[in-house]
Amino acid sequence: MEIPIKISQFAKMPKLLPLNKIIRSSTFTAKQLGIVGMISKDDETIAAGNVGTMVDYLTRSILLADDHAFDVANIQLEKDFGQGLVSPDDFVKVVDEEERLKQIAKNTSEIDDLPDEVFKMARDVCAWEEAYRSGMYVKPETYSDKVTISHIREMLKRVEHFFEEYGWPTRDAFIASTKNNCLAGEGDYLLKDTLVDLKVSNAQSMQIYWVRQLLVYYTLGFYNHFNDEKINCLMIYNARTDTVYYVKIADIDKAVFEFVNDAAEKQSKKNEQVLKLLDIKLK
Repeated sequence: MEIPIKISQFAKMPKLLPLNKIIRSSTFTAKQLGIVGMISKDDETIAAGNVGTMVDYLTRSILLADDHAFDVANIQLEKDFGQGLVSPDDFVKVVDEEERLKQIAKNTSEIDDLPDEVFKMARDVCAWEEAYRSGMYVKPETYSDKVTISHIREMLKRVEHFFEEYGWPTRDAFIASTKNNCLAGEGDYLLKDTLVDLKVSNAQSMQIYWVRQLLVYYTLGFYNHFNDEKINCLMIYNARTDTVYYVKIADIDKAVFEFVNDAAEKQSKKNEQVLKLLDIKLK
């Protein structure tokens, strides 16, 4: 039984957020940033989801030099280590790789100057972030080859250009939550007055799942005053296609946010009841 305690899970349930109660993908304005367009995943040696996680983590650790970039991965690493599922040598290896990535971020100014070892270390660390999501660690069996590394480099350059165009983040990994915290998640980036979700997807148009996810992050993160920042725009940036999708908050009927908030709070109360029955405590 999957309990939608994470916003990413909740947003994948269309019956809870039906299209006639929210906004459509066509509400968003699309803008192509670069000329080249799609970076195909077909020739890459690691799964598309793994590439997306690496782009996100390298954005945080290399472009933003965020000391907390690996916090989520370390939650699972430390949990498994405490349960004896990870050897001391493997634990130290991951911690050392994280420290090495931090040092490289401090000493490297250009993405093209990143040594190839960065992408191997990032793959090792990101496997623990993926374990946090799934609840089970899967040791990487494949790593990025030259083509995959070149794709990730290019997408990091695109993210960098996106920040230069729209503003560098004032905060990342912001929390969005219901009142009882039984439905929550971490959004990607806040610019000055814009909530941004980073995607690494082959989709060439705005997806309805992305719409639901953005609406829930905004509603549970800002509309309900969980965070104090004033948000004027919701935005998706897809690094694979180098495309921006955005909509102004003022152009969305408040009834949409009220519905999303009520639906989330209702589901969160159900989650709380189920968690109590199963004797599961959320951290």
